[in-house]
Amino acid sequence: MRLAAVLFTLVASSALAQGTPSAPARPADAKAAPAKPADARPTEAAAPEGKPGATSTVIVRCTDDCTVKLDGKGGVRQATNSWEFKDVAPGQRRVEANGGFLNRPLYSGFADIPGGMKVTAQIDSNKRLTITERVPLGQEPVAKPVSGAPSVLSVRCPKQCSVSIDGLRKGAANSQLVVVRDVPPGDHDVEVKFVLGSKAVRTKLTIPASSEVFATATEGGISITNSKPLAK
Repeated sequence: MRLAAVLFTLVASSALAQGTPSAPARPADAKAAPAKPADARPTEAAAPEGKPGATSTVIVRCTDDCTVKLDGKGGVRQATNSWEFKDVAPGQRRVEANGGFLNRPLYSGFADIPGGMKVTAQIDSNKRLTITERVPLGQEPVAKPVSGAPSVLSVRCPKQCSVSIDGLRKGAANSQLVVVRDVPPGDHDVEVKFVLGSKAVRTKLTIPASSEVFATATEGGISITNSKPLAK
């Protein structure tokens, strides 16, 4: 009887051990898997913000001489192709422009004006209005006055093109070489539009005083290739 009890105890202990396997031992030098880093995404520059509900200043430019009205009201003429409107309420504002040959309609539509901003809009030859710049009021860059005699800018294109400086069309249109005279020294926004197709390129060129400046325009951009003092 005693032998039978011992055998029964041994069998029970073996069965219990087989039913609960022990966990494998963890190596002493094993390290925990590092946590996966969060996706790193580039930080986008925040768009300029004005003051919601505040009035804005709006500049409207045309490619030709023009007259512009905003919500049926006239503004202050800055140049033959540029008009300024102050204290403009934010929201959808109606813009109407006439000018060029026979004072034809250049644009009629709406522009979305944000609050507390200085907004610059450009009307192109295809009767489209594009907002080209928005700067919070009070943060407008102050242009440094540049002294000196005006210069001549010659723009060469691989095919027929037209040239606009600061939003105003200049020189002979539909030519591969456009010569613009009496360009004041300083920074100017230059746009070249190719006649065959709607492709246009834009850049800012710094024009020295009393110089003849040569530039080349392609569909890839505009660049100055040479400059020399004007002959006296």
